[in-house]
Amino acid sequence: QAPRRRYESFVMSYWDERDDDAELFRKRKNAVKTTWAIVGEELGVEATVTFYHRLFELHPEVKPMFSNFSEEGYDIYEQAEKLFNTLCVAVEFLNDVENLIPILQDLGKKHAMKWNVQRFHYEAVGGCLIWTLRTSLGDDVWTDDTEDAWVWVFNAISKTMSDAGDEVLEAKEKKNEDEPGRRSSWQKSMRASFSLDEEIDEIQNQENKKLEHDIIVPRDQTNAKSIRSQIRAGVTNRNEIELRPESTALLIIDIQVELCKVDHDSPHLAYAMEKFPSMIENIRKLISAMRSNQTELEESSQRGSDIIFAYCEALTDDSRDASLDYKLSGYALSNLPCPSKPAQFVDGIEPIPGRDIRMKKTSCSVFQSTNIDYVLRNLNVEQLIICGQATDQAVESACRNAADRGYLVTIPKDACFAQSGNDHVKGLHGMSGFSRQLSSNDVLRELRPF
Repeated sequence: QAPRRRYESFVMSYWDERDDDAELFRKRKNAVKTTWAIVGEELGVEATVTFYHRLFELHPEVKPMFSNFSEEGYDIYEQAEKLFNTLCVAVEFLNDVENLIPILQDLGKKHAMKWNVQRFHYEAVGGCLIWTLRTSLGDDVWTDDTEDAWVWVFNAISKTMSDAGDEVLEAKEKKNEDEPGRRSSWQKSMRASFSLDEEIDEIQNQENKKLEHDIIVPRDQTNAKSIRSQIRAGVTNRNEIELRPESTALLIIDIQVELCKVDHDSPHLAYAMEKFPSMIENIRKLISAMRSNQTELEESSQRGSDIIFAYCEALTDDSRDASLDYKLSGYALSNLPCPSKPAQFVDGIEPIPGRDIRMKKTSCSVFQSTNIDYVLRNLNVEQLIICGQATDQAVESACRNAADRGYLVTIPKDACFAQSGNDHVKGLHGMSGFSRQLSSNDVLRELRPF
């Protein structure tokens, strides 16, 4: 076998690949998604921990770019977890490049603004990432075709981010040139990198904050007033109020193994086989976007973008505490998961213990049998994205109850499911006066990292 190529430069033009046929593009995406799934199952965050050890070993000059780094030590795991989640989002969006590009552009601008990240930094990252994957997965998984696919994907990501970052760096440089006597931001960042002067660090931070407003127009959610306080009766249009990550929560309803079984005798089987997997995939994308925004908010000492899982589970083994309606609604709802046999979540749509919020319900509407309203108010949530099943039952009930309690509800239509197409349309119609209704892609555009 010929020796494997070593990729010394990762800053290749993404558009050089524009003539590739659709089949090659599909194979590359599948190779990346398949290998990343293996990384997630077998290595998880340890893969990105290994990456950072390699990066700091080969490129110690990048250490000062990490705000918590000191010679005494650095919590690599926390940073590795953030990178792992970001890579999960990127891989998840490979089938939706149109929505991935603005996410990468925003990240590229942020990295250039806060840390003066330039193109050669992406080259260092790319080399260490490919080395990590190659050595971690081994020759049985990591083939030449797999490496080609990952290199191609990283080239596309790095070019998209660095192109956006260049705009920020050029604007910062121009601004410094327009103000004689001041050091360039690059000079300041270099001096700060070598720990020459703490005062320079503070000057750089102040300059970046000022430039951020000049160069990148922040979304309206930054330091904004309460949404409710700005609504005027008969004047404000609910469809014009976009989501703010810090005031938004994602509510996922009844996506659990016990309620996701296929009825092969259903006259609507074809509909279910097409729409149910699509709903699951869209919910996974929403979760990824919310987790990404949680990380962004935490970096600026803010909170928001919480994920709430509402699911059926009784307090007693015989379901005697379930609602009367559930007791009269057939075997599944009259024999709910219980303490001795807890509910099971669907793969990829699972709460993170201690981070996400679980709401065990014993009624159709989560607002009737849980303290969700109390929790949402304690979290300062004003906007609620509601998805799950069934569109015309638990989702619609939650939507109406939430709207009546003063929450601004957004329904991602293709992240909801009902037993038939007619039931789905009926549910959407029943929620039309209580919510905004968008496609998942439109919701994701509003949720993109800011």
